[in-house]
Amino acid sequence: MADKSFTYTNNFDGGENVSGSLSVTVRPGQASQTTGTNTQIRDSANDGDNDNELIVYSGRQVGGFAEFADERFDAVGGQPSDARATSFTMTANVDIVPSNVNSSGNGQIDGFSFNFGRTSTLPAAGDGVTSAQQGSLEQGLSTGLSIRVMPFNQSIQIVWNGNVLNQLNGLTNLENLAAGQMTVSVQENGLVNVNFNGIQLNAMIPSVDGKSGLTAADQTDWGFSFAGRTGGNAGEIWVDDIALTGRIVCFTKGTMIATASGAKAVEDLQPGDLVLTRDHGLQPIRWAGHWQADAAKLALQPSLQPVLIRKGALGRDMPASDMMVSGQHRIMVASAIVERMFDAQEMFVAAKHLIGLPGVESAALNDGVTYYHILCDAHEIVWANGAWAETLLIAPEMYESLPWSSVTRIFQLFPNLKALLDNPQPARPSMTRKQAAKMVQRHVHNDKPLVTNDFASPKGVRAAG
Repeated sequence: MADKSFTYTNNFDGGENVSGSLSVTVRPGQASQTTGTNTQIRDSANDGDNDNELIVYSGRQVGGFAEFADERFDAVGGQPSDARATSFTMTANVDIVPSNVNSSGNGQIDGFSFNFGRTSTLPAAGDGVTSAQQGSLEQGLSTGLSIRVMPFNQSIQIVWNGNVLNQLNGLTNLENLAAGQMTVSVQENGLVNVNFNGIQLNAMIPSVDGKSGLTAADQTDWGFSFAGRTGGNAGEIWVDDIALTGRIVCFTKGTMIATASGAKAVEDLQPGDLVLTRDHGLQPIRWAGHWQADAAKLALQPSLQPVLIRKGALGRDMPASDMMVSGQHRIMVASAIVERMFDAQEMFVAAKHLIGLPGVESAALNDGVTYYHILCDAHEIVWANGAWAETLLIAPEMYESLPWSSVTRIFQLFPNLKALLDNPQPARPSMTRKQAAKMVQRHVHNDKPLVTNDFASPKGVRAAG
């Protein structure tokens, strides 16, 4: 598992438009619009300068939304597909501009929401919401986090999965506040802090199984967005100078390990759990541990950087999702080319020696990484994220990759450890760096997978005994 950061900034002066890289999508605020515009990027007449802003909506009976950061929370993509945000901070300049032009009410527009969640759950017509809710974009998402700012009822709310966690009611003149900064931050423990133009509010996202609800949530198709509508009144919402930073945890390094009770996250495995092995069926874990390389250590020892193996890089659906492993972690490959080269159907190759294969690259993290290990009675090959990967091998290299406290515990578990260290018994032979480079080149040249279908399923594992 690896922690890393993500960032997104936008002052909307880079030539974006509704069909550009910003990925702006427009939905009507109500079934029948009268006058005004939905989401655009242009210079607002109300901000007092000559640069562009994100106009969420302007006019009467209009609404819209802009999803400004998705693709695993990186505007240019590139994060692992299983990445999920554990914390973030968003700042932006925001202004609510009331208008009496064509307004049929008191000038207090319905408002807007800042959101992080499944954007498709915004309450637009056709999304399965009630007719009374259709188009009420200021209400935000039904899946994820929404911060509602609503001049219509003079309130600010923090909402999680459609449930109000905390709110400030009885505010005055939200629609007449001067343009100011909005800050929304979520900590790793689930604490949400909101500051809208000096008005502060906080709440705690409910935890799930001891984890923050944000971290525990299925963040598939999630993104960051602003959304809102005017209602019967008229006005405008503009946003500028968005700055978004956060952390993601890539549950990819051996995340889901096949066990007797189904797939389990590697960080949840405990001694005694039975893992599915390629050679010996279900085998108990004798020891499970982890160690961390912080940012300073990664800077001093770049060799500790993890390797990212993207979904399908080794073969069809192998791995089944992106996975992150240490450079030294060995992956099993098996193909006709491998057999011709090494006179063996199955071989180990260090992940770092696969760099150059399409879909395999150095992750180049800046914020530290945590590596997890499991140890069985013998060196085993386990089904990890839909690929075959090794367990910890008792070998002299173990001293280099584990803290001394872990080595001491392994000595206690294996009284014959010294003999094992003197005579390591790997589950498969390993390629050298040069051999691996030639093997990768031949597979790429012939457009062949490193693991063919015959070896790509745990159904074909050898029986125990």
